[in-house]
Amino acid sequence: MLDAAVVILNQLVVTASLRVSLIFGLIFGLMLASLSPAQAEATNVPASSVIEQRSDYLEALSAIKSRQKNKYRRLRANLTDYPLYPYLEYTDKIYSLIRQNNDSIQGFIDQWADTPLADQLRQNWLYYLAKHHRWNEFLAMYDLNSSTSSNACFYGYALYKADRLPEAYSQAQTLWLVSRSQPAECDPLFKVWRDADLLTDDMAWQRLQLAMTDNKITLARYLVRFIGRADKSLARSYIDVHRRPELIRQTRRFSADNRRQRQIILHGIKRLARRDAIAALATMQDYQASHEFDTAEIESTLTSIGIRLSRAGDPDAQLDSLPVTLTDQTQLLEARIRLALQQLDWGQALVLINRLEPASQQTTRWQYWRARILAGSSDSRDRASANQIYTQISSQRDFYSFLAADIVGSPYDYEDQPTPISDEEVSNLQAMPGMRRAEELFALNELSSARREWRFTTREFSPREQQIAARVTQGWGQYHQSIRAMIDAKAWDDLAIRFPLAYHDSFKLNTQAQNISLPWGIAIARQESAFMPDARSGAGAMGLMQLMPATAKQTAQRHGVKYTSRQQLIDPETNIQLGTAYLSSMLQLFNNNRILASAAYNAGPTRVRGWLNPELPLDIWIETIPFKETRNYVQNVLMFTSIYARRLNQTLPMIDPSEWRDFYQPEVSTPALESTPGKS
Repeated sequence: MLDAAVVILNQLVVTASLRVSLIFGLIFGLMLASLSPAQAEATNVPASSVIEQRSDYLEALSAIKSRQKNKYRRLRANLTDYPLYPYLEYTDKIYSLIRQNNDSIQGFIDQWADTPLADQLRQNWLYYLAKHHRWNEFLAMYDLNSSTSSNACFYGYALYKADRLPEAYSQAQTLWLVSRSQPAECDPLFKVWRDADLLTDDMAWQRLQLAMTDNKITLARYLVRFIGRADKSLARSYIDVHRRPELIRQTRRFSADNRRQRQIILHGIKRLARRDAIAALATMQDYQASHEFDTAEIESTLTSIGIRLSRAGDPDAQLDSLPVTLTDQTQLLEARIRLALQQLDWGQALVLINRLEPASQQTTRWQYWRARILAGSSDSRDRASANQIYTQISSQRDFYSFLAADIVGSPYDYEDQPTPISDEEVSNLQAMPGMRRAEELFALNELSSARREWRFTTREFSPREQQIAARVTQGWGQYHQSIRAMIDAKAWDDLAIRFPLAYHDSFKLNTQAQNISLPWGIAIARQESAFMPDARSGAGAMGLMQLMPATAKQTAQRHGVKYTSRQQLIDPETNIQLGTAYLSSMLQLFNNNRILASAAYNAGPTRVRGWLNPELPLDIWIETIPFKETRNYVQNVLMFTSIYARRLNQTLPMIDPSEWRDFYQPEVSTPALESTPGKS
């Protein structure tokens, strides 16, 4: 029985603190230097005592794992006032689940309700109960308001075992109708639900459609087995069309006019539009003649085609005849404005801007472009209006406002308003038990647990408390948390906290070595990860400057940097060294143009080469970058660079005159090429 418990234990989501003892020697050597004066003051114990407590804590964790109960009890007795004492209690419970019951688990939950550990233990205990088929105890402990995916599945099966069949089957249906794969723990519940003949053809098809819409093709293939015999070939066609959208042009194959066939057709046409918008429109028109589509479905599909036609340059001039209510489709309208700008069709661009909803027209983006168009008019009144708009929006802090400031020759208005926070406010918040636990976990480099503790503690903070928390965590060197807190507080104007000079010495050393701008290098990291050293993207990019492991390896080889494992990218020093080296290579590749190099850092140099059009002015080229993510990325990096230049007491234009000169210079007013002042 004990061995079985250990097997279950290994499947539990155990807090990362349990792993600390495995690398005790390394951490202990580092932790001697990691105690902050503020922490020692907040704990009201000498720094040496906190260090001793850390040592005892790590030893106690090790004692729990090695089942040295007497040693653990002896060490625990000296740790009752240590911030991470509840983590010891939690770990002890996890490693002795076989001896626990609902009462002992509930006792811990009640005692430590002000920590994230309470729910963690509940979820682990529920998983343990389910694995041991203790369904009545499971139902008694289950909390409808908080559950892991696995335990939600077990809950449905527990209801089934308790003969609460309507509730069980309702839970099964809820868990079924999602676009993602459910954990294997759902399989028993789904089986009894299907055995009761409650999985209808419509529900099977509905989940297939959800999976297809969410691009979950592996799940879609799995779901085909549950589709009724009459529709199996349709389901396979659905998947085929997703993979090969050109198949939808075979109109005879999809000639039947029924709901499921129409879903496949519309899905295929939207997918086809990504590759060939002209063919997609022609195919849609063919199907409209033979199938009864819903009006909203037609509008949605034609809008998707229209956006793709706009990005393709509308070579056959089909956009004007597209039967879509343009004012109801903001995405399409904005895509058409960008196309007009790309074609330097100023009149059309202005007409389309005027069709935006009033709130959108008043954003600095479209105000800038209105002014940009009017500035090229032969009518002096239009030019005066343009200058008035430029002047008006130049008093704000964003990409378009800084562009406008350059045009009218005014300094940038950074709107920097530091938040006045007293030492007493900082001390009081830092002394909160949850903040003390978070700080100690950060000190032990237990980043996931530390962030979980911090989020739990700050979840109901007022905006003022969030701003104080931002100041506190910045003092800890946890810049990502401080930036996050300012976002939660909607406090946008304290630039020293929102744009910290994080890892300054490393950035200074490496940007100098690579002959690139220090503000630009820091701005890239601020945009990439908000200074989260262990950040990982869905695509696999890692660390402060979000390097792909393959890119990091190539860069390391090129620059003679020792690189043996992708885990090195979590180290800030290594990440900055390789990230700035790669950024420098992009700068060299694109003729020292930071705008193009920034775009290449985000989207890759091959794409940027394909997007290049020296016949366009630079501001239009940025506005018409095909990927919205890259467009926003470039704009943010340029603005962030300007902010960091100011923080470093440098006076730099957001865009250097040489960078403007790399692109076409139109006759309409553009930023002065001689000098462009920035606010110091």
